[in-house]
Amino acid sequence: MEAEQFSAIAAVVDWVLLLVLLGWLVTKHVPPVLAARKERIELSLKDAQEAKSQGEKFLADQRALVANQEQETKRIIDDAKNLAVQLEQDAKVQTQKEIADLEKKIQSSIDTERQLAITQLRGAAARASLKLTEELLPSLMTADVRVQLLTQFMEQLDEVADEQGPKISAGHLESIH
Repeated sequence: MEAEQFSAIAAVVDWVLLLVLLGWLVTKHVPPVLAARKERIELSLKDAQEAKSQGEKFLADQRALVANQEQETKRIIDDAKNLAVQLEQDAKVQTQKEIADLEKKIQSSIDTERQLAITQLRGAAARASLKLTEELLPSLMTADVRVQLLTQFMEQLDEVADEQGPKISAGHLESIH
């Protein structure tokens, strides 16, 4: 029994020594492993938090960029609408100006054609009058009519020439034939 007791005590001592040895090994080697693991986990969490922050910042920047693009798009559309209205008004003004210029040109052309027609009509009337006068005048011209016409002509010349030179009497012209 003693041997059994001794063996039981030896077994308990072996177990205690084994537990102490295991405890010492665990306390010596496990804390650095756990500390390294804790450090890796904290670093991963820190990186994840940083990535999350960067992602949120990127998202906020993208939202701001989209908002700015929407405002810029709205401004461009408004500018385009304003430009279209201005171009339409300018086109109307230009068209009205061109119509007015065209009306003036047409009126000027009409006036020119009218004057040309009047001039041609006067020319035709003058030619007809001269032809008629050439045909009728010789038969109507008598010596008394000739003297009377020359006298009237000389009187008219005297009125005009009072300021310019000497007078010619009616009797002097009768001798010029």
